[in-house]
Amino acid sequence: MIKHGVLVEQEGKCFLCGKKGFKEIKDDVGILDLPIKKLLLCQEHYRVFHVGNILGQFQLSNILLSFILNLDDEVTGEELREKLFEMVPSAKVQFQRITPFDKTPASRLSPKDFFNSLSKKVVGQEEAKKRISITVYEHLRNIKLDNSKEKYNILLLGPSGSGKTLIINSIAEQLSVPFAASDATGFSPTGFQGADVDSVVQDLYLKANGDLEAIEQGIIFIDEIDKLASFHSQGTRTEALHTATQSSMLKLIEGKKVRIPQSVTGREGAPVSVDTDKMLFCFGGAFNGLHEIVGKKLGFKGSKVSLKNDASADIEQQIKSFEIYQLATHEIMVESLIEYGLSTELVGRIQSIVALSPLQYDELKTCLLDLQSSPTVTQSLLFAESGYEIVFSDDFIDETINRVMKMGTGTRALVSMVKKAVSQAAFDLLGTYNDEESKIIISSACLDSPSKYELIEGTSISDL
Repeated sequence: MIKHGVLVEQEGKCFLCGKKGFKEIKDDVGILDLPIKKLLLCQEHYRVFHVGNILGQFQLSNILLSFILNLDDEVTGEELREKLFEMVPSAKVQFQRITPFDKTPASRLSPKDFFNSLSKKVVGQEEAKKRISITVYEHLRNIKLDNSKEKYNILLLGPSGSGKTLIINSIAEQLSVPFAASDATGFSPTGFQGADVDSVVQDLYLKANGDLEAIEQGIIFIDEIDKLASFHSQGTRTEALHTATQSSMLKLIEGKKVRIPQSVTGREGAPVSVDTDKMLFCFGGAFNGLHEIVGKKLGFKGSKVSLKNDASADIEQQIKSFEIYQLATHEIMVESLIEYGLSTELVGRIQSIVALSPLQYDELKTCLLDLQSSPTVTQSLLFAESGYEIVFSDDFIDETINRVMKMGTGTRALVSMVKKAVSQAAFDLLGTYNDEESKIIISSACLDSPSKYELIEGTSISDL
């Protein structure tokens, strides 16, 4: 039962639905993150939990056995812990309850350490991951030497879905520091027509639960910074606001004391201030049209700079833009960004400009199928809770990837397309437990007509 917004146990009744209780389950290690250590469930909910628990144990046992058999002889305790956290994410959550942010010196990490950590989560982008790893290492070195005025900030150029936010979030996890992300389009110089730029520091405060030491070494990612540039503007009032917003943002990344209001801290007394001097600021944006400016500075003309404007050429255009950025020096990129409409002072505070390439077929396939957060894996676990095995056919996988490549929208489109394809099956079958080994086949036809899924009934597994 929910009382005043809090789950309350009802004696003799199911904790989830209030029906007559059947059996108790225990949560001795706090994995479920509930206010009590044991729960009473009705017969229906207990059966779902019991079968899911058995299947989960089977899967975890196989993963752990394979992991142990393939373990390197020279693996360190820290590496072992990180590998276990990858396999059992809830264990990391449990560990972080005890040590919210690691206070061990991050400066002991090398660029290779950052690169290897990124490679576990970020598909492709090998050159970008190397450059970012070096930049983060140099940033930490300068902070350690108390040379915060020479700290490094990062700008990621890349299309939507290329992994900008994921890369920065992964770095924050590796450093065990709080991370906050926001869109530049939501800011205004005064906060009257949008959020004040300082609000992203308030988000960081909340993420770190008020741990000032962790906050002041945190990472802030501001996406869509290209929308503040004047490249697509024509002297409008909006352009003036965007210029003022850039100035406000510059003060933040140069280092200032940001006052956290009592409404955020929940504390009475003296106001809390956060110093942004040692924070790592990262920016992202698609920067459509920037390749034309860079290309002209490199001496390219005509078709070498731009392609015909149609949907089928989107991915080609993204590849061409990436290739042009790769040829440009840092000085040319700085000049081009200033010409694009970012302020000279803001660009001058960004020491590392990194271009991300659009993901290709094999990389998108990995994102679709093989990552822990892949949409097919997520849907498989969702349907397994109701006793169904969901199978995505080869033609579905191939057609999905080809459509995403034509759209040029990267990994974001993968999630929406998979969700749409299984939507009818989810509506028809989820929530009513199936005690047979039944399969759901999702073919390419489901991309346009979700009702065309195929259900294959199986044999009873009630003996589990």
